[in-house]
Amino acid sequence: MIRGEAAWTRVLIVGKTKMGEQLCLGAIALENGRGVRLLPSSGLGHSLDKPINLGEIWDMKLREAPPSEIQAPHTEDVRTIRGRRVGRYDRVELLDKLNELASAPTIHPTELFNSHIRFTRGERGYVSPTHGLPQYSTGFWRFRKPLLSVSGDDATRFWYFDDDGTMLLDVKYVGLDKDVPDMLAPGTMLRFSLAHPFADDPHRRCYLQLSGWFL
Repeated sequence: MIRGEAAWTRVLIVGKTKMGEQLCLGAIALENGRGVRLLPSSGLGHSLDKPINLGEIWDMKLREAPPSEIQAPHTEDVRTIRGRRVGRYDRVELLDKLNELASAPTIHPTELFNSHIRFTRGERGYVSPTHGLPQYSTGFWRFRKPLLSVSGDDATRFWYFDDDGTMLLDVKYVGLDKDVPDMLAPGTMLRFSLAHPFADDPHRRCYLQLSGWFL
């Protein structure tokens, strides 16, 4: 795509998450493996009932977001003009395709997002301009140790314990899948994303979110 011009692109839907009362859609361009975040023609989110699902393949007419809208780490934004669904992978096919398209290295949580990740005293991960920002806000990784799910009043969270038994990471799950496992085993392909900073946060922290997993 050329900035300012619209082009038809075939994409694979790999992220469907809740962003407040709206829907955030992530995809991979099948022609080159580029990660994109599919914004509506205006605004930041889609309606929660938008009929697009994980594993679907869409032909979409996309336009690059103008430079005035792009701010690291959220550099993947494109505007959707129109589209049509042309196929869908089942669970096994989707994992196979992601293994082909996406690099998902096995790392320690401190290495997420090119090691720009930092942690609050409550083990919440974030990036901020103070410590340097990555030039992307979504990615795929695997951990050497499991993630354990904990159901809260408002959301499911996942905990990661370091080698000495201390909890290193407490991350919110923002996907829409209601069938949440008690544990995500070591080596599971994980998709993480970075939220937009809160308007009243002077440090402009973008908090880590678990967008989904692929088994």
